[in-house]
Amino acid sequence: MENKKQMTYGDLKEALKQMETLNLADETKIFLDTGWDSIQEIDNGSLVVEKAQVFQIEDPLNGEVFEGYSLLEKAEKNQAEGPVETVIVMKHHY
Repeated sequence: MENKKQMTYGDLKEALKQMETLNLADETKIFLDTGWDSIQEIDNGSLVVEKAQVFQIEDPLNGEVFEGYSLLEKAEKNQAEGPVETVIVMKHHY
């Protein structure tokens, strides 16, 4: 599986700084590209600060272990471990 660079708050600030040069209207909409045929609307107020913890899950077919993050409220269920981190989350629920 390809490793992707995780966006940081600093990366987000830099991206917004670059977008400011495009003279976008305040009404410019923001979407999430999920890789399917359409892009998804992002609800206003969905960008929040939460606590999260790392967990691991094993692929039952090949035994490969993947690492992910779980919100603190679900960390015990996911057997998360390690330090609790403050993260920025874009909540996207349907």
